[in-house]
Amino acid sequence: MRKLVIAAALSATLLTVQGCSSTSIPNPFEPAPPANVNEVYFGEFRDVPIPSDMTEQTKYTAVSQNSDGSKTGTQVFEGRIDRQSLVNAMIHNMTRQGWALRSVFRGQRSVLLFEKADRNAILGITDGQAYSTLEVWVAQRLPEGAGVSAGANTASEGTYPTGNFSVAPNAPVPSGGGVKEQGLSQ
Repeated sequence: MRKLVIAAALSATLLTVQGCSSTSIPNPFEPAPPANVNEVYFGEFRDVPIPSDMTEQTKYTAVSQNSDGSKTGTQVFEGRIDRQSLVNAMIHNMTRQGWALRSVFRGQRSVLLFEKADRNAILGITDGQAYSTLEVWVAQRLPEGAGVSAGANTASEGTYPTGNFSVAPNAPVPSGGGVKEQGLSQ
């Protein structure tokens, strides 16, 4: 008799659980499935598509306009999209805008590196507790050979557009790679 009661209770429990699993009550803690991958809008950068489920976080935006009219800087977006879906959507939509994918790092924080003409775009995608965050960095690529010369203590010839300011040619560069260690005085 006892085995019959246990079997009946177990059967009732399984039927109840199975019935509840077929209901369409959404889980508020799961990210929403992404909208159509082609539903995008354009923020500050006219050729970087942002999924329509993402909202700009303006307090983290820093964009400047170059003399040629192009823009460089960063924009940050948040949305309830699964990180992996967001990575796939950004790869799909960026390549449709003519960006070439050059490198991908996948993990808890994914990083995508794109190249287009004389510009680079770095996308950082992070999973949060309730939202995924998309950081978009766009910058003009420096010309070949730009930067610090190996044997000299000055920057290379020329100026490099970096927003509303330029790096001065032949600017002195501190020894040790420009980083100095300083102690704290007490």
